[in-house]
Amino acid sequence: MTNYMDKIIEDSIPIWEECIKTPFVQGLINGNLTDEQITKYIVEDTRYLLNYAKCYALLIAKCNTLDEIRSFYNILAFVNEGETSVRRDFIHKHGLDEELIETTIPDMESQIYIDSMMNWCANGSIVEGTMSILPCMLSYGYIFNKCYKENPKMLDNNPFKEILNEYISDDVEAYCKEWADFGNMLMNKYPSSFEKCKEIFRFSSLREKEFWHMSYNNKLEFRK
Repeated sequence: MTNYMDKIIEDSIPIWEECIKTPFVQGLINGNLTDEQITKYIVEDTRYLLNYAKCYALLIAKCNTLDEIRSFYNILAFVNEGETSVRRDFIHKHGLDEELIETTIPDMESQIYIDSMMNWCANGSIVEGTMSILPCMLSYGYIFNKCYKENPKMLDNNPFKEILNEYISDDVEAYCKEWADFGNMLMNKYPSSFEKCKEIFRFSSLREKEFWHMSYNNKLEFRK
């Protein structure tokens, strides 16, 4: 079996390295973001994850085997039990309205990312749709595990410890390997899609970087 995912991930790692250098990621690992900045991130990410889950529904409809369906369920379960629950706790502790967050319009940078994923998951092949959603998970695993290995004390007295904990456990590394293996299995079924899938994966990686910039620079808004 050809390891297509190694090549696809390698192409996007320079973008993930740029993500590490963004003011938001640095502020998150150093614990010095403002309350507005971290709230902005949580609100936008909650909006994003709502649509991210819809992408899985679109991809499950394209599955040809129960194993493929189980793989998507397993990934989505991890997102729901980990990321979504942490964000829900933050929202409730800060007295925010979860329904208001979910029913208002994402920022432009986030909407571009959401629209691109929804398009590939709805109108592309199963492997193209999968490549559009994988950078979200794989880039987070890469970014925060690397930061933690370089600075094992980054969680000490960090007010964002609960958020960071979701991405630095051994479980996350295992899940990321599982997701990459699943992507590789699909790529081996559709090898002629390699170049296109690499570009889709790279596009989503670039959207991840823009998401970090948005969270740091943009004001929190609730727009219908």
